[in-house]
Amino acid sequence: MFRNFIVTIALILVLAWAGIGNASTFTLKLSGAGAINDSTIKAGEKVSIDVYATNDKVRTGLTAGFKFISTDIKKIIHVADSVGGLNETGNVKGHNGWQDKSIFDFTGLKVPEADWDGNLPDIIGFGGAALKKGWQLQEEELKMISIEIIVPTTGTIVVDSSFWPPAGYWKFGNGDKPVWDGPYKFKVVK
Repeated sequence: MFRNFIVTIALILVLAWAGIGNASTFTLKLSGAGAINDSTIKAGEKVSIDVYATNDKVRTGLTAGFKFISTDIKKIIHVADSVGGLNETGNVKGHNGWQDKSIFDFTGLKVPEADWDGNLPDIIGFGGAALKKGWQLQEEELKMISIEIIVPTTGTIVVDSSFWPPAGYWKFGNGDKPVWDGPYKFKVVK
């Protein structure tokens, strides 16, 4: 399965090798019962870390990764959901065309779990490829992905971009790099 993912990502990098630009931005926001405000999570409550994005031109491929790290929190809980998830656990959801093949019409958005067991650091990757449609122009910031977790203890958790093969960093199929507004630091309180 991982080999198939690598082949898919390699194809992404070959597709749509045209255009120069760098105005696609990715930001994080919190939602759900565990979201106290934009930077504070309530311990023991389900919280969604939502990935929002804008896009300045048609994109036909993407590789990206996130890492969850902490110096004082050792474990998070991935909320299992058997309906509508993009990964095996079901805690990663797609929105606004990222949940099906309406954007990445060749592969859909793939979410392989390389180190996604709840023991920090946790790392998860995303990749997708399109043959016809692709990610269209989008000036409005829209929610693309939600990652549902529970942080059982107080402390601080950081979500940052992460290495993800084969590109080694966040990359679109044409070689452009998305703008990442992180890392994001979230305080976890009782």
